Amino acid sequence: MPTPLPRLPLRTNLHLPPGDDIPFHVYTVGTEQQAAITRLKGFSANQLFLTFSGGGLFRPLGRDKWDIVEANTLLYIPAGVPHEYVPQGTEPWLVGYVTFVETHGMLEGWGFGREPYRLRLESMEKLLELIADVWSASGPQYDAWRCAELLFTFCAELKKQRIGERGAENEEAAAKTARYRDSATGSAVRFLHDHLHRKLTMTELASYAGYSAKQLNRLFRRELGLTPMQYLQRIRLKTASLLLVEQPNLTVRQIAAHIGMEPDYLARLYRRVYGKTPAEARRR
Repeated sequence: MPTPLPRLPLRTNLHLPPGDDIPFHVYTVGTEQQAAITRLKGFSANQLFLTFSGGGLFRPLGRDKWDIVEANTLLYIPAGVPHEYVPQGTEPWLVGYVTFVETHGMLEGWGFGREPYRLRLESMEKLLELIADVWSASGPQYDAWRCAELLFTFCAELKKQRIGERGAENEEAAAKTARYRDSATGSAVRFLHDHLHRKLTMTELASYAGYSAKQLNRLFRRELGLTPMQYLQRIRLKTASLLLVEQPNLTVRQIAAHIGMEPDYLARLYRRVYGKTPAEARRR
């Protein structure tokens, strides 16, 4: 019997506490049905993905071979590694995830370093409990020390269960993630880049950032000259332009899904900004 997966919507900890005493910080945590995603610059934090049912394919960008990610498997993806993954088969790809930023390199010696890998797991129950505990200590009432303690326990459990070999190879072209300023705007910008595929509203973004929509709008206008939604629209169009060139096998509909937009709206907006539709841009 597969482990039942509770619904734990995305929680994020954008505001890190001052000082560097805490060795690692949880960035995002939750459970969801995994969709196809391409991250041209990687994710800004280390990612721990547990597959509870279904499965998919994963590869670092630039590598021809795809790795198969099955149920009862950990997929570790370091920060800043460009990659993509897609669901495979008819069963929904259900995952739990914890992403984290490390400040002292404590977990690197346990294998959570600069290379992605897969790991076959013996038991998922304890790990799911820990994901739920991390989720409870995250979000509006973020307890940084509690999350660090739980993350350490989570990684210790993974190390105990290590019964497989590292199956993913890392190409040398790993890109460094852009380093944003340690500010509310910088944290929100980082979140937008990491979650480009989500259909975010202004209210949701403000909630994740811990500000009112009015406050966040004011901060963005002051520092970037744009509202958060204008900034999101800009990076979505830029990503679409890159995907049209670098991923010729993707349809315009698939590219729209990758960036969290409806295909018709992407076509209209793309033409308004660039003077041609995505299909016309690809032909040229």
